[in-house]
Amino acid sequence: MEHITDTELQRKVCHYLNGVTDRRKPLTVTAENGDEVVIISEADYRNLRANQLVLCDPAHQAWIQESMRQVRELDAQQTPLPRALDEAK
Repeated sequence: MEHITDTELQRKVCHYLNGVTDRRKPLTVTAENGDEVVIISEADYRNLRANQLVLCDPAHQAWIQESMRQVRELDAQQTPLPRALDEAK
């Protein structure tokens, strides 16, 4: 992940934002006070949010664990998606 200062971002904002969006390459920016932010593409943000929602829901966790158990036991069967995940399609 590339790391720049806020001053550098101000000088070349289009260049850096194009890198984030075109190459889906995250960018860490350090402010003058030392605080840091990470800039990511919208697609990467949506992916992170979707994963966060899935992993925070016990029903989805159970579905994932059951799927993994079936694969490990070579008993892979189709398991219905939890209703909320199925509705998100």
